[in-house]
Amino acid sequence: MATSVIIAREEDAPLSWPRAAIVALPVWWAVSLGSGATSWCFLDYVNLAFHEAGHIFLSFAGSTVHYLGGTIGQLAVPALLVFYFLLRQAQPFAAALCTFWIGQSLINVSIYMADARELALPLVGGGDHDWNELFFRFGLLTEPSVEAVAGTTHALGVVFMALGLAWALLFVLPGGPRRRLRERLEGRFPRVAGTLLQDV
Repeated sequence: MATSVIIAREEDAPLSWPRAAIVALPVWWAVSLGSGATSWCFLDYVNLAFHEAGHIFLSFAGSTVHYLGGTIGQLAVPALLVFYFLLRQAQPFAAALCTFWIGQSLINVSIYMADARELALPLVGGGDHDWNELFFRFGLLTEPSVEAVAGTTHALGVVFMALGLAWALLFVLPGGPRRRLRERLEGRFPRVAGTLLQDV
């Protein structure tokens, strides 16, 4: 009887407008960044802080890792937050948004990579261009190589943004469709779905 009441209440749950409002802006940024309509997102300011911190924290590991440190830093923070929100806080909606952030950060890195030959982007402190140095060291500074690596990174960013937003949208759906989708996913992937959809 109690189970029937819970299911009935879940069926009646409306679309989550607060979460829909939160997801709307990342959806807009994903479309704009993925299509190339814009190359800027407000998260770039946050990425920059972790990028510079990554250089500092990995400065002891040799010059190559030091140059990679910026990219590692700005990707590691949202990745660690995914696991933190998912495994420590049981907040998969927040983890989904951080997955979007990983994708947005990859787009940001791809723009930096694509600039490795022209060196047109303004750099903090006017220092060395990380990806010019890295591509040169690995023999990838030719135009086709730069385009291939930057393009692949951009595509990977689009994939992560799409995965994060698709995951987040599961928490926006009304109760009935949300429950049926959860049950279908739990039937196919019980262990994974139990973790990823904890409060769906």
